[in-house]
Amino acid sequence: MVNFKLIATKLGEGLKNDSSINEINRIAKAVFNFDMTSHPQESITSSRSQLIYDWVMTVSEQRIDERTKLLLLDEFIRNLTTVDSPLRSLTRFSDVEESANFWSIVHPAIVSIARSKFEDGYFADAVESALKEVNGRVKVYVKAKIGQELDGAPLMNRAFSVDRPIIILDNLGTDTGRNIQIGYMQIFAGSMTGIRNPKAHANLTIEEARAIHFIFLASLLMHKLDEANVS
Repeated sequence: MVNFKLIATKLGEGLKNDSSINEINRIAKAVFNFDMTSHPQESITSSRSQLIYDWVMTVSEQRIDERTKLLLLDEFIRNLTTVDSPLRSLTRFSDVEESANFWSIVHPAIVSIARSKFEDGYFADAVESALKEVNGRVKVYVKAKIGQELDGAPLMNRAFSVDRPIIILDNLGTDTGRNIQIGYMQIFAGSMTGIRNPKAHANLTIEEARAIHFIFLASLLMHKLDEANVS
């Protein structure tokens, strides 16, 4: 299923400084054979972004198949952008379809906390929320066991400690099991130090593709917790 809301948001943001209201309406009326309907969004502060959002969402409501909708939007975008504009990739059917469908293999807890932010274009916030969800789940286990409220890398190092484990990922009586335990302890801790913390402490931006990679990482960590034994 195509995420037209995401297309509308990204296109509006990308063109808000490059097109006039008159030009947007002129191109839209030349491409589309239907009138625009209003879809007000409080989070959109630019009148041009809102206008583009309205047009894209109007297209999404038409009783035609999704590929035809994308073809119409592709013509609309091509007439508003330069040849080398990255916005033209928004209507490549395979790219749009992939972006919409990757959630089907993401851990449900990550989907519930991060998907809406991601689909609204807030990629960094989606990543931060996903990793906070991982951190929060581990924090509950550790606090229940030792009564301490740790956070981030110190939390992960305590939770997955080979010598005093609270969360056990493999047979610690074998070298392989100990290596798996240590390796994932480092991945959990590194995810907090290298990904979650920089986003939380600085105004960082993350591109869509990189955000997907980080979301898959958070999903993997959640699945590992599902498989673990908690002492």
